[in-house]
Amino acid sequence: MTETQEQAAAGSAPGTVNGYRIVVPNEWQKIPVRRGTDKAIKNILDRAFAHFGRDEVAQWRRELEARLKKVVKEARSNAGVDMYIPLGQRERNLPASFMISFVEFGSGNAPRKEDVLSEVGTSTSGAVPVTIDGTTGLRTMRDHPADPKRGTDYASRRIEYVLPVPGSVDSWLVASFSTFGGSRPDDHLARLLSGLFDAIMGTFRWQYQEETA
Repeated sequence: MTETQEQAAAGSAPGTVNGYRIVVPNEWQKIPVRRGTDKAIKNILDRAFAHFGRDEVAQWRRELEARLKKVVKEARSNAGVDMYIPLGQRERNLPASFMISFVEFGSGNAPRKEDVLSEVGTSTSGAVPVTIDGTTGLRTMRDHPADPKRGTDYASRRIEYVLPVPGSVDSWLVASFSTFGGSRPDDHLARLLSGLFDAIMGTFRWQYQEETA
C-alpha cells in the first residue's frame, strides 16, 4: 500500500534537522520542487501513460505536463520543497494534492516559536494544536470559495500543518493540503481525502543529519 518518500531539503534548517520522511500511498507521486523537477515529471508521465499508445494520449499528456509545471512553479515561489499528487488512471485521478514547504524569517530578531504559534492559533479559525514526531505545532482547516479572477475555478478545502523545525531559531516546515472534493469542499470525498492527509501526516518524521552522515 505504501511507499516511503523522503527529502533532504536543499538549504536545510539550521541545527541537526536536514529534511523529513513521510509515508504516502503508492498512487501519490512526489515531485521535487527545487531540483530534479523535469526528470520527476517525465518519469511520472511515462508511468501514467505506459499502457496507452503515444498518439492516443499525446494531447492529454501535454496538457497534464503543462499543469504540473505550472503548479510546481507556484510551489517554488511559495518556498515549496516537494509536491505530492495522486496520479492513477486518467479517469480516476483524485482531486487533491499537498506541498511541503520550508520557510524562515531570516532575521536574528525572529519572534519566539511559542508566540508565532499563539498568534496563528488565535487569528486562524479551525486551528488546533498537534504534536508530530515530538514537535508541537498547529493544524488549520479552512474552506475557500472559488475565485476565477485568481485562477481558482472551484471551491476548495485546505489543511495546513505548521511545525517549528527542532533545534532552529526561526525555521518552519509547513505541509499544505488542498482538495476540491467531489463537487464541494465539505462533501464525502473531501472528508475522506482530508482524513487520508491527516493519516499521512501521522507518519511524518524529521530527518536528522546524523542519520544521513
